[in-house]
Amino acid sequence: MGSSKFNVALAREALAARSETAQGWLRGTPPGRTVQRILTGFIDIEWADRSMTLAAQSFTSVLPVVIAVSTIGRRDAVTKGFLAQFGIDVDAVDLAPGTFAPAEPSFAAFGVVGLLMVILSGTSFARALGRMYGRAWHVPTLKVSSWWRWVAVLLSVAASAALIGLTRLMHDVPYLGGCLVLVGQFAVWTGLWTLVPYLLTERRLSSRVLWCTGVITAVGLTALGLAGDIILPRTAAEAEAKFGALGLVFTGIGWMFTACFVIISATVITKALALDEGPIGRYLRGPVEPLPETSMVA
Repeated sequence: MGSSKFNVALAREALAARSETAQGWLRGTPPGRTVQRILTGFIDIEWADRSMTLAAQSFTSVLPVVIAVSTIGRRDAVTKGFLAQFGIDVDAVDLAPGTFAPAEPSFAAFGVVGLLMVILSGTSFARALGRMYGRAWHVPTLKVSSWWRWVAVLLSVAASAALIGLTRLMHDVPYLGGCLVLVGQFAVWTGLWTLVPYLLTERRLSSRVLWCTGVITAVGLTALGLAGDIILPRTAAEAEAKFGALGLVFTGIGWMFTACFVIISATVITKALALDEGPIGRYLRGPVEPLPETSMVA
């Protein structure tokens, strides 16, 4: 289904939603109907189960790729910056001397083989994302023949997470450091979450919907990063004090659950806005040829 067919499908769905009998405050006003579509969207997409599934799979798929790449490339700043997003201070973790020795050939060989294995087994995260987008937008999920899209998504998410870690290094820039970090993170998240649904839906979504998804996701994740700078250091320290390294794992998974909820929320909100009766909805649906209302509703 191309973007033009997608626009027509959205127009049909929007008209069908407006044609339903108005009952109560939510259905009685255009803004209320948009709010209702958001609430219904969360229920239909099973946000809690999907958020936990994505969080667990991102912890076992994306995080190993980031660490493996940074270890092979000796990019300690990338690893530290990435883990700092979860309140984990790598320098504060006690490791025995020589625990990691990148210069050893056996370590490098294991790293390359391990990276390939992680990439091959880590596509479950991308597949779960694809099922989420498919259910939200009513489009088919990828077939096995399109396996490279899953790999591309996994690598894109891992690379973007590493870039987010690098943006944190701009804190040291005098006066403008904080603003540069926010702008850099927003740009990275926007690009990533515009690209990911584009890959996983095989270009079925329109460009306007894709960009809206990317921007809303970026706003949520950037705000989450600001909150994390305040909340996570104390939370991670308390968890480590009580449970040791396992506490850091719990903290990381919990924060990834929140991040995945933001990603799912952005999709649900974008879908609701695309069915809106006002100018936002008409813009997101894009230009479509006028269709008889009876055929639209049918």
